[in-house]
Amino acid sequence: MLLKKQTVWLLTMLSLIIVLSVYYITAPGGTDDLAYLEAGKKSGKDATVSGVANDDMFTALRLERDEVRDEMSADYVAVAGSEDASAEVQAEAWAKMTELQSLTMKEATLETLIKSMGFKDALVSTMNNEIKVIVKADKLSKKEVVEIMNLANEHLGSSKTVAVEYHAAK
Repeated sequence: MLLKKQTVWLLTMLSLIIVLSVYYITAPGGTDDLAYLEAGKKSGKDATVSGVANDDMFTALRLERDEVRDEMSADYVAVAGSEDASAEVQAEAWAKMTELQSLTMKEATLETLIKSMGFKDALVSTMNNEIKVIVKADKLSKKEVVEIMNLANEHLGSSKTVAVEYHAAK
């Protein structure tokens, strides 16, 4: 049974990698068009934004983010529930799992706040020290980019780099 789950997971991840590879190869523009706000800077004067033309991107990115988070959470639960692990290691695993759940809730809250600004959809993903925000809109002004970046810094921490891009709404 465990082998079947691992095989299904592996095939899912490979399929996702193929889909994302095809997307990045065929997508217009590149990461040069992303708007970045480096940690500690509050200005978006030089910010640029990019538009992406594929509606499946939101679904694929959400799926990828959720699968990674689910795997991490399962690993933390396995360590925390392990009889072989020391109490310190178990406590650390529970703390990391709680932190991961908190991050997920903060991202969901930020997505809701961004949608309340009038955008059709929003996706927030935090990896390491970077917050990536993608909104579904026909266009995105620099003022809106700065507003999104400020919200991200307020809710997820100002010590992280924020990247904002938009996805053309259809």
